[in-house]
Amino acid sequence: MHSRVFFCLLLLLVVGCLAFSGCLAAPAPEEPVPETHTHAPITVQTTSVPIVETPTPRPTPTAIGLSSEDINLHFMDVAFGGGNLFLERLPLSSKRTTISLNAGRESDKVLIELFTVKFNLLSQSNKLFENTKEGQTGDIRIKFLPPDGLKAIDLTSEMGWLNQEYTRGGITCAKIKGYDIYLNSEMEGDMRDHYILRSLLYTLGFKGATLRYQDSIFAYPENTVTELSFLDEKALQVMYGLGMDNGMRVEDVKRVLFFR
Repeated sequence: MHSRVFFCLLLLLVVGCLAFSGCLAAPAPEEPVPETHTHAPITVQTTSVPIVETPTPRPTPTAIGLSSEDINLHFMDVAFGGGNLFLERLPLSSKRTTISLNAGRESDKVLIELFTVKFNLLSQSNKLFENTKEGQTGDIRIKFLPPDGLKAIDLTSEMGWLNQEYTRGGITCAKIKGYDIYLNSEMEGDMRDHYILRSLLYTLGFKGATLRYQDSIFAYPENTVTELSFLDEKALQVMYGLGMDNGMRVEDVKRVLFFR
């Protein structure tokens, strides 16, 4: 009896100790949560680069909105001046026309030869010899003179109305007598190039001028254009096309251009 009571008390004591120890036990350690560091924003200084627009090449203004009638009218303006009633272009020939240069510069020679190449590309009839001769033996003769020497050139002749003098600011730039071209040797730059080409074109039959197109090498008042415009090239093609010939009357030319 006593042993059974003792056993029960002992059992209660053990259970009480276990319960008491469970209450005092420390909770299981939690896994550490990694710290999240918030970084301050870093400001990077940048150098602003301006946006550069690439320019779009503009088309040649004279090539926009032009008709065949515009080309033909331009041709009539530049082919017929104040005196000529007939077309005064080079006579039809299978022989190449030569150009000679006297007292000029190497740059003058290069300019003339570039022009002859372009002329030959545009012309369907006559052709120019593409190598400029030295001296005064060409079919078309270009000679540079000082102002005093240029002043002494007399333009009066039996057909003086076909001769031409170009002046600018009271200074004589060029004189043309038949197929002889006399140029002021003191001219420089674009003015020099302009009157070389303008004088050559005059001897090739372009006796007139245009008041309508100021980008033309035939513009009046005179400019310093050194290249043929779109309309100028077309006029040259008409002049040396297969339908034109030296000596044609104005009426004949109009009939070819406007009534075909």
